[in-house]
Amino acid sequence: MNKTPYALDFLWHQINLLKNNVRKPKYKELLNKVFENKEMVELFEKAKDKKGRNYESGILERTAAVGSLAMCMYDNYPTIDIDIILTGVLLAGFRDSLGRPFFYKHVKDYPEVAELLYKKSRKKTKVEYFLFDEIFKIDERVFNALKRKEEKDGNLI
Repeated sequence: MNKTPYALDFLWHQINLLKNNVRKPKYKELLNKVFENKEMVELFEKAKDKKGRNYESGILERTAAVGSLAMCMYDNYPTIDIDIILTGVLLAGFRDSLGRPFFYKHVKDYPEVAELLYKKSRKKTKVEYFLFDEIFKIDERVFNALKRKEEKDGNLI
């Protein structure tokens, strides 16, 4: 497969829903800065996800999927800080499409976001860090299991 099977309009709708669910002004400001950079957005939209969705717009698709999982978590655990998790999910897509060292300069003034996105900078354990890490793992495992099943059945994704 060369590109995501999903319509880009659908994926962007999902991304915008996630962005709109971030309520804390400091995270909204950061997201707005990143999403206003047209070059970065173009790279984010087209980037391949080397961990699974290794096709055009794979990172965009993964970001929408992981963000949806985060919202489901929040439905069941409303006391978690969904703002930091959603901000991290959205920015992880940019981090992975632009390169970790390059993207750091965009989040370094937001220490809690930097800690979320860059594990080595974490100072203490937080439930939000655990959830952030685990929803990416869940998405990867589900995607890979579905891919194996479809390959076995002769329907390549």
